[in-house]
Amino acid sequence: MKVSDYLREDCCVIGLTAKDKEGAISEIAKKLAAGGKIVNVEKFIADILERESLGSTGIGNNIGIPHARTDAVNGFVIGFGQSKEGVDFKSLDDQRVNLIFLMGADPRELNFYLRALAELSKLLMNKAFRQALIEAKTAVDVMNTIKQFES
Repeated sequence: MKVSDYLREDCCVIGLTAKDKEGAISEIAKKLAAGGKIVNVEKFIADILERESLGSTGIGNNIGIPHARTDAVNGFVIGFGQSKEGVDFKSLDDQRVNLIFLMGADPRELNFYLRALAELSKLLMNKAFRQALIEAKTAVDVMNTIKQFES
């Protein structure tokens, strides 16, 4: 399973305008919905925020991976958002988040969902990968970076 097989250029937001977690999640979710990846965007956002209420998915190193198992999507969806200024995500390390990967999976897709989280987490452990995503200027740059580091 490769992240690049599921993340599309039209589901990437470079230069998020949101300053808080809820706004960033909503901004990326609306981009996913515009791309036809979400069945019910309001429910998707609510399900993501409900999962966030259990504990922040701001995992440190300026990364957020908000995610939920939800029937508001068909199959599996992933979107990306980049913020130069950073978003207050109530992260584990109290740092702002610059890189956000928003994921949703049909509740029946648990194994796939866990594999996707694992693959993404493995990529994000690489400091050069994170830095390249922060410096990306376009969605094409984001996709090229992901493909480069997946190989």
